[in-house]
Amino acid sequence: MENLINLEDNDMCYACGKKNTHGLHLEFTLCERDKSIETNFLPSELHQGWEGIVHGGVIATVMDEAMAKMAQLLGYHVVTASLDVRFKDMAKTRELLKVRAEVTKLSKKLIFTKAVARREDGKIIAEARAKLMVC
Repeated sequence: MENLINLEDNDMCYACGKKNTHGLHLEFTLCERDKSIETNFLPSELHQGWEGIVHGGVIATVMDEAMAKMAQLLGYHVVTASLDVRFKDMAKTRELLKVRAEVTKLSKKLIFTKAVARREDGKIIAEARAKLMVC
């Protein structure tokens, strides 16, 4: 059975869309050496849950986007089928986060990925794994 989803990018993605005035405006760098992708994210008070603490859903969004972007750079159109995030520590607002993602396994219909979010000092904030459905 062929998938009939037509994915169009109108630059309004909440995570990376340049036209989305309320979005995160993430930019990514491909690391060809280890076949990974990286982004930096500086959360503000707009991204908090508790005062001064970044909402976990925002961190999960950044990691999800990094994993999907990695698959996209490999030539796949994907949507997230499942996402598992493990939080290791809190992230503070106005504290730069570095997120790195990579593909761990490819199959005909699914792409398996992982991501790590760290503070600038290298402390791990969260780790994620996702299954991305090829469209």
